[in-house]
Amino acid sequence: MYFSVGTSKRLLVAVIVLLIASILYTTLTYRSLIPRPFAEEFRENFRYNANILGPLKYKTVNLTLTQNKSSKRARLISCSSTQVKRVAFIKTHKTGSTTIGHIMNRFGYQRNLSFVLNRKSSNGHLVYTTLKGDSPKKIFLKPLNVTEGDYSNYKYDMITVHVQYNRKIMDTFMKPDTRYITILRDPSAQFESAFVHFQFDDVLPGNKTSRKNIETVATKIQEWFLAPKIYLEKLKELKREGVKGLRYFYAQNNQIFDLGLHVEHHENKTAVENYIDKLEKELDMVIISEYIEESLLVLKKQFCWSLEDILFISKNQRSEKAKNYTVSLALKQKMRQWNAIDYKLYQIFNETLWKKINSYGPGFYDELKLYRKLLNETFLNCTHGSYYKSLGRLFQNINYKPANNTGWVCQLLAESKSNLMKRVRIRQMPPKKNASSLEEAAHLVNETKAAPLATKRKSVT
Repeated sequence: MYFSVGTSKRLLVAVIVLLIASILYTTLTYRSLIPRPFAEEFRENFRYNANILGPLKYKTVNLTLTQNKSSKRARLISCSSTQVKRVAFIKTHKTGSTTIGHIMNRFGYQRNLSFVLNRKSSNGHLVYTTLKGDSPKKIFLKPLNVTEGDYSNYKYDMITVHVQYNRKIMDTFMKPDTRYITILRDPSAQFESAFVHFQFDDVLPGNKTSRKNIETVATKIQEWFLAPKIYLEKLKELKREGVKGLRYFYAQNNQIFDLGLHVEHHENKTAVENYIDKLEKELDMVIISEYIEESLLVLKKQFCWSLEDILFISKNQRSEKAKNYTVSLALKQKMRQWNAIDYKLYQIFNETLWKKINSYGPGFYDELKLYRKLLNETFLNCTHGSYYKSLGRLFQNINYKPANNTGWVCQLLAESKSNLMKRVRIRQMPPKKNASSLEEAAHLVNETKAAPLATKRKSVT
């Protein structure tokens, strides 16, 4: 077949145009499968108050690993609804809730959301304060962008502090479409942690000096179970944080108590079953501490969040030095029996979690692998050393110091729970009270001595 020179030139140009178009299409399609570094997303989507926070610096963690085949497959798993920005996190005790609370605080802080905070408490917690319809007026800090005293507009986006669950009252001050979530832990681990943290051994025989000589925490718990009901009653007479009898509520079935079922109903089997049914209907997501990463992936998809939104560095975890003992299977069973309601609650919601995982889609484990790699990279890039904080005779926390010159995102991820909560609180305080704290908020640091550098990310405990 014969072609003229002009025709050949036109065909050549057409082929070149098609090749260029093909290359562009392939490049754009490939890039759509790769998650952008999260600092880039923050630059585009969030505005910060420079007067409070100072100049922003960014140094993202290494996200090159997100370009492998498994991450492309995982990236295809996407939600189909609007991103959830209103979350009431019911913070249970000794379950890993501080780590989850830090995730929620960071999410809300970066989006200028309004938090429920007790204005009479430096940490914002409400604990077991009875919530009433006028609580926003009498107890809470006002929301952002609302005139102080305009109580009808005291509506909030987030709850992340300790407060006992009361859905009827919470719905009166939370904004519409708020999602309610919590975290549960196997009672054999939760009770052991609570026993140490809240020092239930104060009611054991002997003085404090002799109790120190009991060999291990496990031995102390075994002694507790020689007369648990007697020791439980004795806790009513002791103070915690200046409140008489507070430790009594921590010492048996505390997780369902945090979720709103009062102690007087714990012996009523029908009341317990009905209340658990109620929680199953009302709670949008229950994180299981033993499967925290799996739970957060499910939450990510359910709430249309990103992997970057659920990054974390563990908070308030016990040091290895403070856990230099083992708990026998028999003792674990005793702790589960003692906390039988919590154990039933835990089993039900653990089963619910795995049903959600099974319905997640074929890419779940690919995305889980990616998420864990990203968590490890976050830990290595964003932390530089650790410090310990002793709380009483038996309890010692390990926390991590933010690495130097890593930028704002790493700072928020790595800093202590207290520092981030202070930022949240200062920003939400009325201007006349806020002005003197601006410089403090801009220079929050961990004023503790660094221990040897951490080289491995530790799990939540």
